[in-house]
Formats: sequence, structure tokens, C-alpha cells
Amino acid sequence: MRQIFLVWIYSIALLFGQISPLKNFYSFLNQGHIVRMEIDFYQKQFDNAYQSSGSFYLIGEKNYVYDSLSFQMIVKDSLVTTINHETNQVVYSSIQKEQLTILDILSGRKEYLEFLDESDASNVKKFNIPNLDYSGSFEFDQDTGLIKMIKLNIDYNQNVSITVRSIKALGNYTKPHFDLNRFEIIDLRG
Repeated sequence: MRQIFLVWIYSIALLFGQISPLKNFYSFLNQGHIVRMEIDFYQKQFDNAYQSSGSFYLIGEKNYVYDSLSFQMIVKDSLVTTINHETNQVVYSSIQKEQLTILDILSGRKEYLEFLDESDASNVKKFNIPNLDYSGSFEFDQDTGLIKMIKLNIDYNQNVSITVRSIKALGNYTKPHFDLNRFEIIDLRG
């Protein structure tokens, strides 16, 4: 019921032009609830392409989980834990403060983004990340105003996109438990 109410409020605000889809998206992420998005992830690097579908859970600031059939990636502050079910490996790595991924952007991290277009009514919001020389865009559904896609262009041979199939607020999230004795542990933290 709460999800229907949030979507209704969002739609009314868009109809009256009081809020842009991008501002509404960030506002929704900052409500203090857990957000689940069903997403399709696509990455192209030179002649290689990778696709994945799964659930993205935004649990809090710098705290999110991407869960697919083949792997689960858990990000909490600067620690990244990747549990690969196909290779039976758990990889621990750290991320630098200035490092930014498309999942970071989807989770609401915007301090490094520089938005290019001024129109609040547009369904496409383009951005640059000057420190990394990346560019990208948010795309919103014209009818509902809900987020539809995020694209990130890293260079001319590498781009990443996420299509958001659904988004909703949750009351809680329970992290699945894995028997780490069944996995090879790889620690890449320096």
C-alpha cells in the first residue's frame, strides 16, 4: 500500500510540474526505507559483452547488494564482497573514495555528478563525471516519471547500462547466509 501511495504522490507532483523525475528519484532513495529494484545489467568492453539480471537492494548510504543467480555483490562503505556461486569463490576487495560505479550512481551517490541539462521537465538527464572523464544519463518513463535506465560511458570502447524493470520500498532486508567453508576465499584488500 505504501508503494502505491508513493507512486501516486510522485505522479501528482509530476503532473503539476512541482518536481523533476530526477529530484523525485533521489527523494525516494532518501526516505530511510530499503529500496529493491529488479534490474538488467549490461556491460560492453571492447568486443566483449556481459549481461546479468537480478535484484538490487539499497540498504543505506554506501550499503547495497546486487543479487543474481551467478553471484552476489555486497558493498558496505569501502568493502566489496563478491560471492561467486559458479566458481565457489568469495572475493574481498576495497574501493577508493573517488572510485564510482554505475551501481554507486543507482544507489543515489551523486556528489561527483555534474548535470548538463537545465530543464526539470525532461525525461532524460545527462551528466558528466569530470574527475573520471565519464559521461552518462538517467532516463525516466514519460508516463509515470519512474526511473527506466541509467547509462554510463567510460570511454568509446566501454559502456555500462542498467535497465530498471521495477522499483519498490521494503520494510526490511535479510542478508542470505552462506557456508563460507564451501568457498575459496580471495582477499584483494591492500
